[in-house]
Amino acid sequence: MIGAVLADRSVKLQKVPELYLEFARRLQPHDIVITFNYDTLLESALDEVAKPYRLFPQRFNTIGEYGAIVGDDRDEVVILKVHGSIDWFDRRHFERRELTYQRQGVSPPSDIIFSHADELRLRPLVDGPRFDADPLRTVYRVGNLAALYNKPLMLLATPRMLPPSTAKILYANQIGDFWNGMNAGGALNFGMAIIGFSMPPQDEYARQIIYSLVTNYQRLYWDETVLGKKKTPLAIVDYFTDEGKEKAFRNRYRFVDWNRASLCGKGLDISALDSIFK
Repeated sequence: MIGAVLADRSVKLQKVPELYLEFARRLQPHDIVITFNYDTLLESALDEVAKPYRLFPQRFNTIGEYGAIVGDDRDEVVILKVHGSIDWFDRRHFERRELTYQRQGVSPPSDIIFSHADELRLRPLVDGPRFDADPLRTVYRVGNLAALYNKPLMLLATPRMLPPSTAKILYANQIGDFWNGMNAGGALNFGMAIIGFSMPPQDEYARQIIYSLVTNYQRLYWDETVLGKKKTPLAIVDYFTDEGKEKAFRNRYRFVDWNRASLCGKGLDISALDSIFK
């Protein structure tokens, strides 16, 4: 139901809002965007401004018996949709059914998603060599959302999304190792921003992750110059209708060193973008 609603809004959106296009324009190769959103607005914005991106943590050049060689030679933005997406579908169950039917000597089964690859413009989420155990290896993206959600998907297909509940962390292994090594992130980054994340109860598990990122960013190498660059203040963007809501927000983020951060409380606008990409 959530996927259908978001897809309906996405399909009816005639044009990506200029603010999101400007956000996409300002992103630089190798920037990492971690998002909890299920929609495809950011991908649409990046497509519109013709900026390359990928939707998985690492691309590998080779896979070996004991590890892999990471390939990071492409100039692209990295988007990590840690709760999944309305246009992601896993092929594993269909492949198991195919194998069962083949063993029985009958024609492969029809599937509302994977039997319509051309119509839906299916393409793999990841590319290049992957580990066999990688949960993203069998996930495909749908390029034609309008055609997808015109189909009667109820009980026939479910997007690769974590449920919007406090139990979502129990299903996180279905999405991929997006958080792998994230506890060390932030230390050698020159810029960092948190946009519209008020730490709702259903995402309580993310508090420790954000704490680690913020702490690493604000405490490690803060006053040092590396390759001619220094860290900019942590940019936090949210929307407050009164001082009480802002005070409650600051209390949830009490681990932030506000002397090394800026808070934009009027929502995402051009001035907030200036703060983020300072």
